[in-house]
Amino acid sequence: MRVRGATSRSRRAQLTGAAFVLPAMVLIAALQVYPLFRGALLSLQEWDGISFTPTFVGLENYHRLWGDEVFWRSMGNAFGFGAVGLLVGGALGLVMALAVNTDPRGARFFRAVFFLPWMLSPVVFGFLWDWLLDPAIGPVNELLAVIGSETWRHAWFGEPDTAFWAVAFVYVWSHWGFGFLLFLAGLQNIPSSVREAAMLDGAGAWARFRYVVWPLLRPVTVVVSVVSVLLALQIFGTVLVTTDGGPGFRTEVPTLRIYKESFENYEFGLGAAMSIVFGLVLVVLSVVQFVVARRSPDA
Repeated sequence: MRVRGATSRSRRAQLTGAAFVLPAMVLIAALQVYPLFRGALLSLQEWDGISFTPTFVGLENYHRLWGDEVFWRSMGNAFGFGAVGLLVGGALGLVMALAVNTDPRGARFFRAVFFLPWMLSPVVFGFLWDWLLDPAIGPVNELLAVIGSETWRHAWFGEPDTAFWAVAFVYVWSHWGFGFLLFLAGLQNIPSSVREAAMLDGAGAWARFRYVVWPLLRPVTVVVSVVSVLLALQIFGTVLVTTDGGPGFRTEVPTLRIYKESFENYEFGLGAAMSIVFGLVLVVLSVVQFVVARRSPDA
């Protein structure tokens, strides 16, 4: 009787847990699994968004995608933004976190100030920097003209040599606060006794960072690196507002390319195929980053 009663209670507990989880699973299926399935199916069809009956074309959209030079160029641009976001944004976040951590009294203030751009909409700060870097009336160009000469003026978002770096700068400015916040939290979780022990052993500032702080920050670093790269690869609003992918596709990115093919050219099948390929690239990249991080000798 005792065994039967325990089994009955265990089954009731399992059913109760399943009842709590079921609504979340239904939402995940409705908002993620089903759209993914529909997107994969749409990538095998030709549809203009208006007609009632899409035409099945098999792998034709993927064949067209393979020969789409603009899409693959946009992939290269996305990886460029990802590299800048990881190396520059991540390094800036770590350096500022180390600096702020030396004075805990001001940590709350700097957390709010440095994280503020992250909370703004990409459209908002995109328009903001589009005005700041305007070649005619932008304050940045006016300042450069005052301290230098008129030759320092540039259409930062409109010239092929500067457009990519201008967009990358805006992206880093708006997103580096995310890495800063995580690194600062990681630093504050390191026991002070560990650092004090290293100081008593005669370790200098660089040695303490290299052999004590950095290994303990590795889990945070993995998260920051993966999220930073994925967010940079999915950049959309900043590019749409500042350059719209130009000039000459110098700042075209996959997300913007997918949007244009679907909602401007009404090639929803081709846009879906681009989404599937781009999504697979993001998944593979995430797995590679986690595997590399786990195999690191310091992990």
